Amino acid sequence: MIPAADSRRSLQRHLFGFALLALLVAAGLAQLGRWQLQRAHEKEALLAGIERAQSSALVELVSLPPGSELRFRAVSVHGHFLGDRQVLLDNQLQQGRPGVRAYVPFQLASDPRLVLVDRGWLARPDRSQALPVAAVPQGEVQLKGVLLDPPGAGMLLGRTQDSTWPVLLTRIDLADLQSRLGLPLLDLVLEDLATPRTESIRAGMLPPERHRGYAVQWFGLSLTILIIYAVLALRASVEGGYWSILPGLVIMGAGNGLAMTPSTEAITA
Repeated sequence: MIPAADSRRSLQRHLFGFALLALLVAAGLAQLGRWQLQRAHEKEALLAGIERAQSSALVELVSLPPGSELRFRAVSVHGHFLGDRQVLLDNQLQQGRPGVRAYVPFQLASDPRLVLVDRGWLARPDRSQALPVAAVPQGEVQLKGVLLDPPGAGMLLGRTQDSTWPVLLTRIDLADLQSRLGLPLLDLVLEDLATPRTESIRAGMLPPERHRGYAVQWFGLSLTILIIYAVLALRASVEGGYWSILPGLVIMGAGNGLAMTPSTEAITA
């Protein structure tokens, strides 16, 4: 028969291990909640910046002095599209339909720089078919738009070695694209004001309110983990054995995994 003192020490060791596990899981869930709040702030800043830019006066991009703040700036540009070098951002859902977002390099007139122009969302229902391409005007044109940060969501799965165009990416890496294009590339993208609102980057974007809802969910799960562990630990202390809490821990883990599933949508938006 195991002495009571040894049994008590064994119980304390197991409870300590379970406590560390519960704290790690709760901390991870809380970090996801903080990340969702950060995404909500980023979306609010994006929407507010676009609204301000659309109501401000247009300026010629090439006329702005070096060092000017360009983010959320309403600009006009002259030049021509490099329509044979399109960049397609993968995994872009719009109303539940799979597709890509097309970015086309635009060569500025009297300026060596290129700027990526957002040409909107394109459907891609069948991944076995050839990649879609955005229609662009030929020759020199004038565009009016708002300069924005490149999309920040999505995982960078390594730099592509494929030299063919169009190129399909899971994340916009401007340094990699500049190397592929062989010309200096502006570190912002241009949302063309002529792009229909239903095809703009805002159309398929999760609103800030959704991110806050996901944050509440993550924080709630984190708190739930700690409460459940505290209840189970108290039960084990009273009943004198850690085996009595194992079913509860298994149920806690399974329930937590199922509850996390709906929030995976926000990880890619």
